[in-house]
Amino acid sequence: MDRLQILCFAGTYGLALAAELARLVVRSPIRWHLTVILTALGWLVQTLYLANLAVKEGVPLPVTTSFESMMVLSWIVGLIGLYLMLHWPRNVAVGVFVLPLVLGLIAAAGRFAPRGPEWVESGMFAFWGTVHGIFLLAGAVCTCLAFAAGLMYLAQMRRLKAKRPAPSGFSLPSLEQSERVNRAAITVAFPLLTFGLLIGMVLSVKARAEAVAAAAGEVAGAGAAAAVYGGVPVIRWSDPKVVSALGMWAVFAALLHARFRPAMRGRSVMLLTIVAFAFLVFTWVGVEALRLPTAHGAARVAGGSS
Repeated sequence: MDRLQILCFAGTYGLALAAELARLVVRSPIRWHLTVILTALGWLVQTLYLANLAVKEGVPLPVTTSFESMMVLSWIVGLIGLYLMLHWPRNVAVGVFVLPLVLGLIAAAGRFAPRGPEWVESGMFAFWGTVHGIFLLAGAVCTCLAFAAGLMYLAQMRRLKAKRPAPSGFSLPSLEQSERVNRAAITVAFPLLTFGLLIGMVLSVKARAEAVAAAAGEVAGAGAAAAVYGGVPVIRWSDPKVVSALGMWAVFAALLHARFRPAMRGRSVMLLTIVAFAFLVFTWVGVEALRLPTAHGAARVAGGSS
């Protein structure tokens, strides 16, 4: 049933993408209305799916697993794409760049993202683990937006350099517009990712300290503490997900620095944005897809780990 529901809204997004690509051969304004209606319908069905998950788990936003986080990410990106379709000129092919991104996130979540809960115990770890996830999710939304703007910038730049006229009904934002969206997304993403990673580091260090102290019998009630923390996988700095996340943060730091260096603007910034997005995808689903050993995402439960 779960897969059928996912297929329902993913298929609707796919029909919206087909309607958007039809702009190359169909000039009727009905095509634009059909694209918007299908995109909105897919987003509404996905909203109901996520609302059902939230009700089942008793949370306002289902982000307790990598699978749910990626579904929420695709849902937010879909909403941004719908907003741009309605507010930018109709001849701008926003959906050609945004809808494949939404479908790709849904497909990656369904195929590779772990569905096991990462923070299911009560108390400090549950609260700050959720905050950690929300900050990274918000940073991921900005990363996707910067990535889409970067692709539009590179496509437009290539067309202008080749001096080719824009196909009828298939326009792209100006280089200035794409760069402005990319710059704003990068500026917002960097502090979100920074705070999210810092919280994750603090949680990892605290879990390691408590596990070591419990194992050494240096805390009151060592036996109970060892049961709670002794079996919890300690995330090492060499963990593939940690290394990838830090790599993404470093690329964003370089992107933010590039804003103040005219020589690095334009194409170089857009290529770096694509690299940052690649780090994001690898962090969330690449590690699982390649079956690399990682302790990140192991469920932390009261009384031990699953």
